[in-house]
Amino acid sequence: MLLQYYYNMNFLYIHGYGSNGNAHKAQLLKQMFPNHSVISPTIDYDHQYPTEIQDSLKQIVSKHNIDLIVGSSLGGYHALCTTQWYKNIVWCINPVRDVTDTIHRVLLKGNPATGSDLNLVEAYVQFDKQVFRQLPPRAGQLHFALSVDDELLGDHTPLLTQFPHYAHVVWEKESGHQFLKFNSLKNHIIQSIQNL
Repeated sequence: MLLQYYYNMNFLYIHGYGSNGNAHKAQLLKQMFPNHSVISPTIDYDHQYPTEIQDSLKQIVSKHNIDLIVGSSLGGYHALCTTQWYKNIVWCINPVRDVTDTIHRVLLKGNPATGSDLNLVEAYVQFDKQVFRQLPPRAGQLHFALSVDDELLGDHTPLLTQFPHYAHVVWEKESGHQFLKFNSLKNHIIQSIQNL
């Protein structure tokens, strides 16, 4: 059965660091699924604490009756974290796994944290311990799209060890951290919905 025969579905796209609600992947999702709604909020990763981001995502999911979440990079990390309260399909595109290391390398660009940066780093350290490292094993819920050649995050194999109950993994070559072959996910996403 093709996806257009399903009721109008609502997708939530969570962009990565340095992007916004008008992200290229959000636009591609809209093109790939023109009969369905794609909600793509802008997240201020430089200033919003992880608990604030999760609260905002929870409100969006509730308000728009979200059927499927797609998150990329740091947005993929937050998509994973929604599984503490969200039960439907989650697709994670090259998600961040070691968030404190990534914050130091990307947000702080290797510089020591000071002032509000220090508070943000500490908030992620605590959130990572209390939420990310404690996520429930939701069999069949998690789907991953991972690049073999992710120049930013490297090897994604440890991620799959951390989440062994995943439903499906799509590995792509020559796709990099940006996951340049995002369009290749259309049929995989349709399949994940049909397997509900």
